[in-house]
Amino acid sequence: MIKYDHIRLGLEKQFGKEINRIIQGDIVLKLLINARIINSDDSYSKAMDSYNFKITKEMTPKLYDLCMEVKETLQFSDKIDFFIVNSPEMNAFAIPSNYQENPHRIALNSTMIDRMDEDELRFVIGHEIGHLVTKTYKISQMMRFLFQDKEPNLLLKQKFMFWEKLCELSSDRFGLLANKNIEKSISSFFKLISGLPKNVIDFDLEAFIKQNEDDLKEHINEMSSQNISHPIPSLRVVALHTFSKSKVYKDSVKKKKTSSDTALKKNMKEILERFFFMGNETDVHRMRFIASAGLIMAQIDKKITQQEMDAIIDTLANYLLFPKQFIDKLIKGQNINDVFNDAINNLLDPKKNKGSIEQESEMMFNYLIGVAVSDNNLSKEEITFLNNIGSELFGFTAEKISYMIAVVLANNFQPLGL
Repeated sequence: MIKYDHIRLGLEKQFGKEINRIIQGDIVLKLLINARIINSDDSYSKAMDSYNFKITKEMTPKLYDLCMEVKETLQFSDKIDFFIVNSPEMNAFAIPSNYQENPHRIALNSTMIDRMDEDELRFVIGHEIGHLVTKTYKISQMMRFLFQDKEPNLLLKQKFMFWEKLCELSSDRFGLLANKNIEKSISSFFKLISGLPKNVIDFDLEAFIKQNEDDLKEHINEMSSQNISHPIPSLRVVALHTFSKSKVYKDSVKKKKTSSDTALKKNMKEILERFFFMGNETDVHRMRFIASAGLIMAQIDKKITQQEMDAIIDTLANYLLFPKQFIDKLIKGQNINDVFNDAINNLLDPKKNKGSIEQESEMMFNYLIGVAVSDNNLSKEEITFLNNIGSELFGFTAEKISYMIAVVLANNFQPLGL
């Protein structure tokens, strides 16, 4: 019996639980399913039936048996209908169902079937079944419903995009379990990336893995920053190769009892931690300024409100997936005023910051104003602090300071006590 929980990526589960908690998923999903709001009439899936070729025992016995074999290998009992889509794209996708009377659907594009061998197809089919096994689609469905006409806050958006990519890495593991062949699994990535059949070149597995390890170092910030659901190919190759050498994978293949693989978690954490920060050396100083200056600004009136802390965290979310941890570490380990002064010195030094110092100063000052008005309670002490910082640190005139504060008030201030 495959223990799905031991196969899944730890961070994927962690992020999924956190997102589910934030959007109150246990309540929201039940409401949506009971109200039959998400794929209740199965209309999109029925369109799949009408316009695409269904894989059946009678018409495509070899491909049908392959699909059923993968489903059985992964011990997935829900009903799945498989289809061929006439498309030149190298792609496959799953259409999940939330209702027992409607089957899940998995679509395989015709070009993929034409160019991949059986083991490579096993990997692709196993990957798509992996999405159904983990049920991560439920969070995606809720996010699409809740934010169909509005944007989530930046931190939730960043974490959701990162989580989507982690889901792909988890599903890749199920693909490997389906074919038990790391070379064929990775060669399927080659075909997806290049669009070429493998026999066009002399495919060397170790050379391809090494190339992707090098590519991963070159594109270290791209996994989180891209507004796409899939991770960069180099990360998928490296992550799957790491999983193929793990104890939990080897035990699963041998049908032994599995347990949580601490060594695999450690190795994957080292790989993925590099993607928790999205920026460069100057951005490190910006993060330190945002955290230290925000805390100083928030404490001017002797009390840090939740709104002020949220403003600091939301701004840090431009650079970090775990901004609260960054703030906590800063508070425990360093003097906030020292961090503030060091960050300012680096950001306003034209030798260290190659951008516009004037624009940098205005962005920093606007941020401080934003923190001050975030709780809709602008005090005299906060105005005095802003005037002093604006004139002494940034060299702004009294008129410019007042104008910048006025603009932020016009855009963000909501008077209290009405």
